[in-house]
Amino acid sequence: MRREYLIGFALIVAGLWPLHAAAQKYAAIFNFGDSLADAGNLVVDGIPEYLATARLPYGMTYFGYPTGRVSDGRLVVDFIAQELGLPLLPPSKAHNASFHRGANFAITGGTSLDTSFFEARGMRHTVWNSGSLHTQLKWFEDMKPSICNSPKECRDLFRRSLFIVGEFGGNDYAAALGAFLPVQKVHTFVPHIVDSIGKGIEVLVSLSP
Repeated sequence: MRREYLIGFALIVAGLWPLHAAAQKYAAIFNFGDSLADAGNLVVDGIPEYLATARLPYGMTYFGYPTGRVSDGRLVVDFIAQELGLPLLPPSKAHNASFHRGANFAITGGTSLDTSFFEARGMRHTVWNSGSLHTQLKWFEDMKPSICNSPKECRDLFRRSLFIVGEFGGNDYAAALGAFLPVQKVHTFVPHIVDSIGKGIEVLVSLSP
């Protein structure tokens, strides 16, 4: 195994080590991200047969059937939730689900930049999903009235909640490369992506005081 992979794995393990001690501190988890964290938002109304994730081996090692996760079993956020003694997070688009213990807003194909950024550059055809970070934050904002009835109740819940802003940016670069832009041009997207993620985190902080 390559050295950098070993270092990355060690850092993940080290990061998860304190979770057991924190298990009693968190009442909920709210997760944002792309396919690395999507628990089924893309397929909440059914898994289209043309998707590879509609078939085994996806889901086979834990659930026994495809769930919409881009994994043969659980995701990192699933392990975190279980380690904290919380249920697996329901997809935020799930019908009749309870979100009082948290929600997963991540969706496959999610980007850090809004669709308008790509449309303005003639790249709409390479972005097939409108679930950007800022769209997911809007989903969270729309959900708030259903999980807390007053500003005080929201503050009490969110102060005891873990917020995870997962991997963002990979699909932005993939969209640019899929449009056959020169690598030098793709490099110019970096500050836009970093700025979008930073502003997204600021919005999240303002939505969960």
